[in-house]
Amino acid sequence: MTPVSRVVVVAVTASLTLPSIAHAQSAGAEALFREGRTLIKAGKLDAGCDKLEASEKIESSVGTLLNLGDCREKQGRTATAWAAFRKAEAMAKRAGGDKKRQAEAARRAEKLEGSLATITIQVGAKSKADGLVIKRDGEELDPAVWGTAVVVDPGPHTIAAEAPGAKPWKSEVSVGKGGKRWVVVPTLEREPVAVETPPPAAEPAVVVTPPPVTQRTTVVTHTWGPTRGVAMALGIAGLGAVGVGAYFGQRSQDRENEANMICPDAICGDAGALKLNDDAQTDAKRANILFVAGGAAVVTATVLWFVGKPDAETIVAPSLGADHVGATVSRRF
Repeated sequence: MTPVSRVVVVAVTASLTLPSIAHAQSAGAEALFREGRTLIKAGKLDAGCDKLEASEKIESSVGTLLNLGDCREKQGRTATAWAAFRKAEAMAKRAGGDKKRQAEAARRAEKLEGSLATITIQVGAKSKADGLVIKRDGEELDPAVWGTAVVVDPGPHTIAAEAPGAKPWKSEVSVGKGGKRWVVVPTLEREPVAVETPPPAAEPAVVVTPPPVTQRTTVVTHTWGPTRGVAMALGIAGLGAVGVGAYFGQRSQDRENEANMICPDAICGDAGALKLNDDAQTDAKRANILFVAGGAAVVTATVLWFVGKPDAETIVAPSLGADHVGATVSRRF
């Protein structure tokens, strides 16, 4: 800020601040006004402007409005500053006897008019649905200002439209200092009407009849047991012994024949014939032992086979029902 601008601001501030105190009758409004002025002097422009605006909402006064307009102008919010100055001018004019501040407010407002930005919201005849609401930056606009150039602060703005039974619409528009923008609100698209579908009729209950239960009993007779196992083993061993005995018996006979061929007389002095005769006797003894043992084993096995018959039976009874399939196994002795 140049030195000249400081002088102007100080002069304006001095002319605005002192009379404003006399008009601030509310203690709350006065406290906010003083706090706002202190924040502005400390360089906290945004916070100071908000305090002044809060004071003005509690109790409006020409002095508060002039200070608020000056603060908003410094923020670059020319439309808000212009509105504050015009309101201060009108209030001073109605009160009378305050020509100085009335003139100052008018001068400051006229100074800003050349740089004011405007937005014109146009609504077609078809777009004017029942219950149509148009908002600018979240603030609802009176239908009377539709189609009218409305002063706004420079910067981005959100234009939104909504109506019962229609899809909401929104558009972002930005306007610079002294700029002019037009926004056309289209005909809002109707929301699809939900058609209620009746619930499907309940299907009749299906009764499942279980198949008839069929049972077939199977009786399994056991033909094998521990005793018969021993009989079988003993019989096989006995037959084996008999077979080996037959072998030794045949070999004994062959050796005896060879010895007789060498020495047919009862008295023989041939060593080979004597050796064959001794071997034949040994084989004969072996054959006799094996025959006896094998025969005894076969006889014993035969007896055990008949004696060792199992006296138990296994009974298998299948079980089939509506919700199960199985079998019952039992033994009968």
